Parts: sequence; C-alpha cells; structure tokens
Amino acid sequence: MTGTKTEEKKLIATVLSAALQLWLRSQVEGVESLKVHVGGGNRSLLRGSIPTVSVSAKAVIYQGLHLSQVALSSSGIRINLRQVLQGKPLQLLEAIPVDCDLQILASDLNASVSSPLLANAITQLLQSHLPLTEGTLEHLQLRLNSDRLTLNADLITDSHGAIALSLDSQLQRISSTQLLLHQPYIKADPLISATVLESIPIDLGTDVDIEDLSISKEQLTLRGKIWVNP
Repeated sequence: MTGTKTEEKKLIATVLSAALQLWLRSQVEGVESLKVHVGGGNRSLLRGSIPTVSVSAKAVIYQGLHLSQVALSSSGIRINLRQVLQGKPLQLLEAIPVDCDLQILASDLNASVSSPLLANAITQLLQSHLPLTEGTLEHLQLRLNSDRLTLNADLITDSHGAIALSLDSQLQRISSTQLLLHQPYIKADPLISATVLESIPIDLGTDVDIEDLSISKEQLTLRGKIWVNP
C-alpha cells in the first residue's frame, strides 16, 4: 500500500511539474534551461493546493528583458487541478507571493535595453528629470560598476542633431518598493553642461518587495519577492 501511495504521489507531482513547466514557458519569450520541483503530500495536491514549488532557470527572456539566472520559490499555490488532469492548461486561482533571486549580467542589460519595456521606462524616467526642452534618446547602452550604473545614449535633437549623453550614478535600494539614482552626474554638451542632478527615485510598484540589491562590474543581483496574479 505504501508503495502504491508513493507511486501515486510521484505521478501527481510529475503531472503538476510538467504543467507548471508548460505554464512558465508560456509566460516567457525564451528560456534555455528550466527545472521545476513540486513538494507536498497527496492530500494537498489532490485538493489543487501545491504546498511548495521551486524553480530554477537560465537564459530567460521575459518581455524583452534578459536574465542569466533565475531562482524562484513559492508555497500554498492553488490551481485548477481537475482541468490540469484532463490535459488543459494550468491556471492560478489566486495571487501568490514568489521569492526571487535574479542575476543579471552586464551583457543581459545591453541585450534588454532595446526592449520596449526597459527602453521606455528609462526614457520616461530621464525625460521627466533632465533639464531638457527637446530631444529623444536612442542607442542606449548600460555599464555596471561597483554599486554604480552608467548610461550612454544619443540624444537626438532638432537644434543640434545627435548629442552624446552620459549619465553615471549610484543605484541604491531605499525601500522594499523603491530604488534610487543617487546624485546622478550627467553630461550632454552643448545642451547640458556637466552637472550633478538631484537624486531620482524609481518606484517599482506595490507588487514588488526588494530585499537586497548588489552591483558589481559583472552583474546586478536582486533578491526579494513579487506577487503573481492569476
């Protein structure tokens, strides 16, 4: 009997792992390696509640953002188990908190910077804080250093054509939902002389809880929690 129960548990966990993999792959544009582990007893699993899930992935592309390594874990996940066992797609039945560990290489950032999600966010953020009356940003490039971020771009203007713009700043975590460009140094001659701007807050929204941020020359590492909605 024990052997039968063990086999049933393995079968259910295997089906759920496969369904979760399919669901996760449907949420991203690309992933090189994806591993999913489902933990918990048969009673919980048969009720459609997954006690624990851990996910590890490499070379993930999500909405144009490139992530070298991703580690996720969550618990108490309610899903449409009956439909899954009938071969239908997995669906979340309620929002879940997910613990995240993201490693983003410098090369990932520059592969991501052309994505509409990141490019638009950077452009809107800078245009709302820069002393500019004209111009759009093109050919954005990002460089990492110890606790610092450097942005180079072409500022396209009607009056002066393409101008090289450079912005260098410390990037700090100031709360669970906010990062800060601390006293960014900017230069875009002749429109902007070399100057230090007031610090620029970056609001990440209420679905994000950043616990730790670290930056080296090689990579940016983020640890925290996000809320995933059905």
